[in-house]
Amino acid sequence: MNSKAKWFSLLVFVMLVWATVYPATKSIVGEVDPLALAFLRYLLATMVLLPFYLKERRRKRDPLPWRDLRELFLLGILGISGFSLFLTFGIQLSTAANGSVLANSQPIFTTLLAPLIIKERSSPLRLAGAMIGVIGVYLIVTSGKLISLEGGTFWGNVLLVAASLSISIYSILLKRYVKTYGGLIPSFLTMLSGSVFMLLVVLACPARESLSGIRPHDWLMLLYIGIVGTALVYPLFNMALKKVGVIRAVGFKLLIPVFGVSLSMLLIGEEPGITTFLGAFLVIASVYLIQRIPLPLRRPAG
Repeated sequence: MNSKAKWFSLLVFVMLVWATVYPATKSIVGEVDPLALAFLRYLLATMVLLPFYLKERRRKRDPLPWRDLRELFLLGILGISGFSLFLTFGIQLSTAANGSVLANSQPIFTTLLAPLIIKERSSPLRLAGAMIGVIGVYLIVTSGKLISLEGGTFWGNVLLVAASLSISIYSILLKRYVKTYGGLIPSFLTMLSGSVFMLLVVLACPARESLSGIRPHDWLMLLYIGIVGTALVYPLFNMALKKVGVIRAVGFKLLIPVFGVSLSMLLIGEEPGITTFLGAFLVIASVYLIQRIPLPLRRPAG
């Protein structure tokens, strides 16, 4: 197996593990306050990554520029605390299946936003693929109906789309830091800043009272989500961004809806409706097109 095939195999494993977070979160979000859950997930991940971060910093003795630290701190608020809060509250108000599809429509928004934010090249066909994905997202959010502010899952679906937007912008802006520092350092610093921000929110809200009431079996699920579903997969995915490229690595997220919907049906007995399946199909087809359609070749100078 060549080096690229190994990274692709690793990415498939990462997506499978990531997909388990959605039914796992749905199974305890009724017992654990969503705000406390979002905070504990990344606090646990940060604690696990701390010794690896310290080892990496000892190996790379040059201090991080203050500008990079400041920007990584802000990215942590956007891409860690913002994503986690939108995701957790979204899953509480919607379903794990919808969460696995909508929160991982990231490649669609990345394709639309990357040319605007970092001037990354795109193509008309790739943009067309992204628009197909937007239709799929619309079907899932609205259950195939005209937009209505009522309905059991509408606002949860809106929060899940917000989660996808926040992680898309985070990934686009994180790209240069991953190229400079590798996958571990940006992962740890953004998780740390996101955790600190969420701690301040928890202390300011009634969620702090729910921390003492978490039951032992809920702690086991929290440990799984925080350690396996977060601390393990984030650095691996960020390393893959560097090894196989951002577009290819992000494109593997099309597997998360496939795994997520299947696991939600198998593990917690959810029964997604026909519009969820149709929307998921369009989202997956969209991401596939975004992956497969080549970018236009640059003309040689002169």
